[in-house]
Amino acid sequence: VTLMRQAAMNTRTTGVGYLHCIVLLALIVSGWQPVDRQTWLIENILVLVGAVAVWTTRKQFFWSRRSWIMVIGFLCLHEVGTHFTYPEVPYNSAVYLISGMDVNAAFGWERNQYDRFVHLAYGLLLSLPLREIVSKKCHLKGAWASLIAWSLVLSTSMLYELMEWAGAAYAGGGDSAFVGAQGVVWDAQKDMAVAAAGSLVVLICRGHALRDKVSALRGRLT
Repeated sequence: VTLMRQAAMNTRTTGVGYLHCIVLLALIVSGWQPVDRQTWLIENILVLVGAVAVWTTRKQFFWSRRSWIMVIGFLCLHEVGTHFTYPEVPYNSAVYLISGMDVNAAFGWERNQYDRFVHLAYGLLLSLPLREIVSKKCHLKGAWASLIAWSLVLSTSMLYELMEWAGAAYAGGGDSAFVGAQGVVWDAQKDMAVAAAGSLVVLICRGHALRDKVSALRGRLT
C-alpha cells in the first residue's frame, strides 16, 4: 500500500512539474520584449510571491490536478495581460482574425475589456482551488467551505485593487497602463463585482452537481 501511495505521489508530482513548466514558459514568453517593462515587473510581483509560497509549502499541501490546471490557466491569462499591458491586449483583433467577428462592436464595448475578463476568470478559476485549501486546512465542508472560499475571492480582489492603486501611485508614477481603469470611475468596483459573480456561479454549480450525484447514488441504493 505504501509503495502504491508513493507511486501515486510521484505521478502527481511529475504532472504538477509539467504544469509548472507551462507557467515558467508563459512567464518567459510574456517577459520577452513586453510593451511596458516596468508594468510587466510590477504585475508579476504577486506571481513571484505566490510561487515562493507554493514552493515553501510544497511538502505540506498538494492541490488536486484539477486545481493546478485552473490556477495555471488563470496565470497564463494574466501573463498575456502583463505582456501587452491590460488596456492594450489585442483580443478583439485576435478574435476577428480567427472568426471574422468584431467582439467590441457586437457588444457595444468602447473600452478594452481584457482586464474585466481576467477578473471574471479569477472568480471562475480560483474559487475551487481556494475551497480546496479551506476544506483541507480548515476542515470545513459543504456550504461553509464555499462561503469562506467566496469570501477569499472577494477579499483578495479588494487587496489586489488596493495594491494596484498603490503600485501605480508610488511605483508606476500614476501610469494608467498598470491600473487599467481606462477612464472608468467605478473600475475597481466593477472588477471586484465580476470576480465575485464568477466565483458565486462556480460554487453554486458545484453544490448543485454534488447534490445531484448524492441523489443519484441514493436512488441506486434504494
